[in-house]
Formats: sequence, C-alpha cells, structure tokens
Amino acid sequence: MHDQPDAFKVSTTDRPVTGDSRLLVDQAARAFDEELHTRAYRETHSDSGHLEWMVTEVCTGEPGRVLDLGTGNGYVAMAVAERFPGILVTGVDVAAGATSKNIAAAAARDLTNVAFRLSDGITLPFPDKYFNGIASRYAFHHFPQPEVTLREVFRALQPGCRLVLADAVRDDRDDVDFINAFQILKQDGHVEMHRAGALVRLVQRAGFELEHAITTSLTFDRAADAAYDELIGKTPRAVLDSYAIEREGGKIRLTFPILSAVFVKRTD
Repeated sequence: MHDQPDAFKVSTTDRPVTGDSRLLVDQAARAFDEELHTRAYRETHSDSGHLEWMVTEVCTGEPGRVLDLGTGNGYVAMAVAERFPGILVTGVDVAAGATSKNIAAAAARDLTNVAFRLSDGITLPFPDKYFNGIASRYAFHHFPQPEVTLREVFRALQPGCRLVLADAVRDDRDDVDFINAFQILKQDGHVEMHRAGALVRLVQRAGFELEHAITTSLTFDRAADAAYDELIGKTPRAVLDSYAIEREGGKIRLTFPILSAVFVKRTD
C-alpha cells in the first residue's frame, strides 16, 4: 500500500463553516447522500468519453498527487487511481454516507492509491502546493464561496500544474436566468451556474490561465411538481427551447451545456 495515511478513512473538515454557506453545504450533503450511488444518478452522469478526457488532461508529467474536488461517487478519482497506480489520489466531498460507500468501493476494487475524505468545498485541508493535478466534475455550481474555493485550489496546486474543471453552465440565450431558478427548486445546495465566459474569467482571476476547453451537454430528468410547472409557465419559449425542455407525464427533461476547461496555475 502507498504511504497515504488518510487512505480509506473519513475525515471531517478542518475549519467550521457557518451562516448561509453552512446551510448550503448541509443541504447538498443530505441530497447527495441519497442519490450519488443510485442507478439513476450513475446512468445520468456517466460518460466514458468525457471521463477519458478528464483523466488524460489531469494526469500529466511525473507521478504525484491528484485531487478530485467534489468527487461524488468517486467516478473520476477511482478512474485515475486505476489507470495510474503510481499516482496518489484523494477525493473530497460533502456527503458522508456517499464517501463511506466510495471507501468500500475502492477497497473492493483493490485500489490502494486512493483516499476519500469529507470537505466543505470551501477550504481544502491540504498543505500548499500539495497536488500536481486537480479535477472537478459537475460540482462547481454547488460551491457556496467559489472565489474562496478557487484561491484554495490555487494554493494547494503546484505552479505550472493543471486544474481540469467541468461544470454545467447557463446558456447564453437564457436572459431571464431560468436555469438557476430551476435548480434552486431542488434544494440540493445549488448556488449558481455561471455563463461559460463568466466561469472562465472567475477562474482566471484566481491566478489561472486557460489552456483549452471543450463544450458538451448533459441531459437529465427531474420529477415535476407545481413549482416547476409555475416557473416553466412564466418563462419565454425561446429560453425553454435553449435547454430543450420536455414535459412527459410526471417528469421534466432538459439539457445543460457543459463547459470542460483545462487551466494552468501561473508560475509568476
């Protein structure tokens, strides 16, 4: 086994989070503990091509340490650990139950180079320049203090190394901010889906340079209720069409644009 003392242990965050951020973190933890390891979640969020892209982009250069920020069900973290046995991988998430299941799943796959621990997504309990690669897939819109998170990512990443960030973004045609109003109704700790350009600028202000990016999409279902119907009913048709919204029986189906971008920590 690699010299990684945190392996297969659940640790709490090092610094407490208070106020509105605490409420959002708790909300996310409750929601994702219930769904991260369900079949429906896996089927919706799994994408072998996108996973291959992320693993390849974050694992460059000499073997070292990789962080999967907002690891969820360990999808990226375990793929990196399996592909690169010489890399020490850490996956962090707010959901304690899901994290425990990740630990058991990694052990069942004999992955001794991956650890999972709890983190609030605001502060990172790791030393400066600890990682030589950080990935985050479909989690950034849940971080309650994104500027703080990015400063922490910058601090914990070695100069010249990569942050590979993939997240759902607000469609540029959505001039009424429908998607954020829609997401908040689920009460799963959603904070904000940025427009693609705004997300890139946010990361750049934290000290990163954009290397390259791709755009994909993610389609999913949401159980309909009166609140969703009311929101959809008052939203312009052109905005609804930008997310390909369909209502079938008791479900609403829509498609997010996904920005997947590679950033490099500046060395100056």
